[in-house]
Amino acid sequence: MKKYLLLISMLFVSMFASAQVEKILGEWRTVDDVTGETKGIVEFYQGDNGLYYGKIIRVFWKGQELKDTGFENMVVIKDMEAVDGMLKNGIIYEPEGKKDYYGKIYYNKENNTITLRGSLGRRGWIGRSQTWVR
Repeated sequence: MKKYLLLISMLFVSMFASAQVEKILGEWRTVDDVTGETKGIVEFYQGDNGLYYGKIIRVFWKGQELKDTGFENMVVIKDMEAVDGMLKNGIIYEPEGKKDYYGKIYYNKENNTITLRGSLGRRGWIGRSQTWVR
C-alpha cells in the first residue's frame, strides 16, 4: 500500500511540475530594471531534443519597435532542462554585454510572471534576477 501511495504522489508531483514548465512556454516581455520600459519580446519553446530555448522575436527602444537590429531570432536562452517545475541547468546569454550566465527560470503563478536568475556559477550565489511579464 505504501508503494502505491508513493507512486501516486510522485506522479502528482511530476504532473504539477510539468504544468508549471508549460506555463513558461510562449511569448514574454523583457522589462528594463531601471525604466520599466519593454526592451523586447522573447519566445520560449521546447526543442526537438527535449530541452528549452528562448529567442528574441521583437526589439524595442524607448517604446518604439525596431526592425533589422540583428537581435531578431537570436537564441538567448539555451539548453534549459525541466527540473522540479522550473527550467535550469542551461545558459542565459546577455546580448548587450555579450556574456553567458548560468540560468534558472521559474513561473510565478500569483502574478503570471517568470523570474530569470542569471549567475556566474551554477549555485547561483553571485548574479541577478529579472522578472518578465506576458
